[in-house]
Amino acid sequence: MKSKSTPDSARSNKDKFVSQQEIWDKIAPEWHKFKTAPAEHTIKFLKKTSGKVLDLGSGSGRHLIKIKDGKMYLIDFSKEMLKLAEKKAKKEKIDAEFKQTNLWELPYEDEFFDYAISISSLHCVEGEKNREKAVKEIYRVLKKGGKAEIGVWNIKSKRFKNIKGKDKYVKWTDKGERYYYLYDEKEVHDLFKKYGFKIISTHNSEMMINFVVEK
Repeated sequence: MKSKSTPDSARSNKDKFVSQQEIWDKIAPEWHKFKTAPAEHTIKFLKKTSGKVLDLGSGSGRHLIKIKDGKMYLIDFSKEMLKLAEKKAKKEKIDAEFKQTNLWELPYEDEFFDYAISISSLHCVEGEKNREKAVKEIYRVLKKGGKAEIGVWNIKSKRFKNIKGKDKYVKWTDKGERYYYLYDEKEVHDLFKKYGFKIISTHNSEMMINFVVEK
């Protein structure tokens, strides 16, 4: 699952042949403790939803909440992340479903979901073709008029001012290097427009490009 646009020199020899799924499985327990607080704007978005809500790249479930007249469906390629999300659901008595899969291979019927969120997950997908497929899949599984909140890292953030190129590997202790693709706002907006979405609102932070799209 390597990105064709990423030179091997961008990775350590140790992680060159280790899949991102394996790395996220390894860091899951530490990540769960580190990334617990949900994004406020995402919770506000979710509280206005109902019916079937898809969380793409859910991680350990930091945005998992009870949905009015419906429930959340969480997907992630890391089975260890999903195990932690399931534990949270049981502890908080939240009705939800969990599937291990890739963002570009959604195991759902056309127009199955009323809403979706993809927070800090699309930029973790290696390879331009897979990122484009992921956006096409979000469009496919959303009902007409369905909305999705999207959040990706912003290449113009101060954090990345010394970074060359858009493909980046970030070390997590001694457990491996996480892949990220750094978007600029126009690029990611154009990507969603290309596959039929309308951008209906934006709420960027210094580090993140956040926006809501409608099918």
